[in-house]
Amino acid sequence: MSVVHEVEVNITGATHEVGVDQLFFSTTDSRGLIRHSNNVFIELSRYTREELSGAPHNIVRHPEMPGGAFREMWDALKEGRPFAAYVRNLAADGSEYDVFATVTPLPDGGYLSVRTRPVCTDLFETACAVYREARRVEDQALAQGDSRRLAAQKGAQRIGDLLKQVGIPSYEDFQNTALPAEVARREKLSAGLPQRPGTDGELGTMLEAVTAVTAGLDAWMGGQDELAKLSSVLRVAGQGLRETLEDPLLTERAVSGLDRSDPRVRPLADLLDLWVQMQGIVGPVAERLADSLARLDTNSARTRFRVALARLHATITLMFVVEIIDGVGDTQASSQGVPDLIESLAQGLTEMEQQAQEHRVLAEQVASYIGEVSRMMAIPHQLLMLWTGSASSRDPDLPEKATALSEAASQAVESVGRRLAELDEAAARCQRVEVPADSSGLRDHLERLRTTVQAVSS
Repeated sequence: MSVVHEVEVNITGATHEVGVDQLFFSTTDSRGLIRHSNNVFIELSRYTREELSGAPHNIVRHPEMPGGAFREMWDALKEGRPFAAYVRNLAADGSEYDVFATVTPLPDGGYLSVRTRPVCTDLFETACAVYREARRVEDQALAQGDSRRLAAQKGAQRIGDLLKQVGIPSYEDFQNTALPAEVARREKLSAGLPQRPGTDGELGTMLEAVTAVTAGLDAWMGGQDELAKLSSVLRVAGQGLRETLEDPLLTERAVSGLDRSDPRVRPLADLLDLWVQMQGIVGPVAERLADSLARLDTNSARTRFRVALARLHATITLMFVVEIIDGVGDTQASSQGVPDLIESLAQGLTEMEQQAQEHRVLAEQVASYIGEVSRMMAIPHQLLMLWTGSASSRDPDLPEKATALSEAASQAVESVGRRLAELDEAAARCQRVEVPADSSGLRDHLERLRTTVQAVSS
């Protein structure tokens, strides 16, 4: 193993940028020791391939990075989930460079990492601000005598707290937003996928297969933006419906305080009795609806993340193949990295299929629960509409308490009607969105690529 990683690198303050089309790659074993890397990683890290081979991947870790960020990474990887983050790296010559990194567990216990240039400025700046504060918390913890492990735990906790403050529930939610945004933006800024027309033989077969995989992922990407918008609509409408049904003004206690001996009040009181009774009946169904909406939203976000990751892996696999065709750098080393990319792509396709199946089940559940709530609320909703549209509801002599409840009932009627209509429309659109369920065609291309790579490498 190289001893370069044991030599402290002096930070010079110099920076160098990653090009939009400079995708770089490395794989490690289960301990984080580097097995393979591509030419771009060597160029940007300023290390030689020999120095990187067998070295711990944190050889390029910048001391400004909080340990909490890597704690988040290892927590995700240990659960078998891929991870993505903005990272500042330190090169061998003391210069630094920023990347958007993805890390994916491999079947053999190792890990695959693909890095690109950060191109979503707002998300990148959010991450940098969070990292600075987390680093401050960790430095303070270390100064007080905490171990690095405990300091990293505190840093991870601070990262989560800061994300919540800007409306992001968890780090997973942040990465599920950042990766699809980074991949989509990078592809818009890119010069495009490399083409090598006229390539024949085994290299031509490899190029054709990986190009077909890249193109096939377009169908998976197509409906994801629409699903993201629909998930947001469903989530907001579902929360609005729940808040309406839990209106603190329209409670059994409030309604029981009405003077039912007053003939002007009695009709309203009877209607509100029915409304309160239906709240208790509808409540459990509304809870199940809220749970299904949350699961549908999470599934949608994880699917977008997985599709974007597969797209990224397919793109860098294509670049690997082009490197081999062009004879750039160490082509033997380049070909050694392709099998890991193929395995990661195959694993990604499996998860995409599973998530597509779950999407269909959840979308059907949501539609069913919405229909159930609508049917339950139909009669009290109509009766309250009759009251709010009557002259009695506008009687200036109606007692103050009854007037307040009448206004609350009117607002509830309007809110429930609007929310149910929004939910019904969004759920129907969600079911209509084309979500591919079978990736057998892509698997055939991957198998062809795998077989040809093995033949070229043997």
